[in-house]
Amino acid sequence: MKEILQAASAASAAMQADVARSKLHLRGVGSLPLDREAAAWEITEEQRALRNSRPKTRRWKAVEKLDLDVDRAKQRQEAAGARLQEAEGALARAPEDDARALADWLAAGEKGSRPPASLYERERDRDAARLLVEAAMVEVDRALERRLRHIEGNRKKMIEDARRDVEDARHRLQAHAQALPALRQALLDSRDTLLWAAAYPDRAEGFGFTAAAALGLREPMKRALATDARIEFSGLIAALEEDATAIAEAFGAEQKRQLGIEVPRTPQTEAMWENDPANIAWKQAELKRLRGQLGLR
Repeated sequence: MKEILQAASAASAAMQADVARSKLHLRGVGSLPLDREAAAWEITEEQRALRNSRPKTRRWKAVEKLDLDVDRAKQRQEAAGARLQEAEGALARAPEDDARALADWLAAGEKGSRPPASLYERERDRDAARLLVEAAMVEVDRALERRLRHIEGNRKKMIEDARRDVEDARHRLQAHAQALPALRQALLDSRDTLLWAAAYPDRAEGFGFTAAAALGLREPMKRALATDARIEFSGLIAALEEDATAIAEAFGAEQKRQLGIEVPRTPQTEAMWENDPANIAWKQAELKRLRGQLGLR
């Protein structure tokens, strides 16, 4: 056993000396550093995730092509990661495998050539696999960089396209909302026919308020809207339309800046000096608005 351990130690020392004298090269990789800590990653993991975000609806052909490039690069990265795990596992088993092979050779009377230590080759395989992972990551970063540059260069046109999509979706939603009263009236009329058939020739007994949502019943509205208030159905339609308008038009200050929408400077959005022209103009406009509401000149 002592001889086995000495053989393994000698193989490890030889491997370390050889790695120190040479560099590993893979086709298409160039001179990337072997040491993971020395590798200069182009972007952080958070930036990578942000750059790889995808739109939920519209698919621009050029962006979709760049997305496919990113996906292929990520697939190669995952494959390289799997290969590295295999190489690391083989390296971890090297001392045991080498010792077993040497023990078998000794037990067989040392016939034939002494089995070489595999630790060195397995470490080289591990280093090569590690380098491939680093190269694959660089490839992902470069694909994401090309995607970023394209979107930055075409952002204005993409915003215009997305804005049209928003307006189209908004109009469809509002059209459906405006169709709901007629659909509801058809339901009310069918309900009246049902009650007529049940009560004829007597008059059907009245129940609820047809203009109110859920006939004005408290429990259904409490379950749906958590309120005991009676809500007119027309109010629900107006709420749906306001909801569509808010989704299409209401944005935060930073969102407006990104969209290129001018955000007026007011004391409500930022601190201002008393003599700031924007502050003075805002106060004058507010005073005029309040006087108008009060019917004052």
